[in-house]
Amino acid sequence: MRKLLFASLFAAGLVLPAWAEDAGTIKVHSGWKLIQERVDKGFAYGTLWGITFNDAGSGPLHMAPASGTYSLTQETGKGEGELTWGTGDDQLKGPFTITVTDGKAKGENTVKGTGKLSGITGGPFECAFVGKPEDQQAWCTEVFNRK
Repeated sequence: MRKLLFASLFAAGLVLPAWAEDAGTIKVHSGWKLIQERVDKGFAYGTLWGITFNDAGSGPLHMAPASGTYSLTQETGKGEGELTWGTGDDQLKGPFTITVTDGKAKGENTVKGTGKLSGITGGPFECAFVGKPEDQQAWCTEVFNRK
């Protein structure tokens, strides 16, 4: 059950783009904390929050906040949710899907950008557990696309 709950945290691995002005692929990293709020009939529900970092160490979304919600089917390890990165008018928002297998999490998000992040769309992500299982923390790598 914990592995599946952590998977949703991995889903939160969805993170912000490093340089929103550049076209092409944007790769970022994020740290996430999962807060399970309830379990009901084999489904876990909760919230996620984290912070995003880019490889350049600066940029409009370096150290940007991120938050969301999730639901996860404990039997199958599949889940979904909604995420938001950024603040004010400059945000990435949208749904994600996730699958947990052998303690790893992979997923896809379909976020879209607003304001300065307009033209940015989601992509795949992968996450890994960090710390002790009871810490409910994950480290994720996310790929976004900029048109």
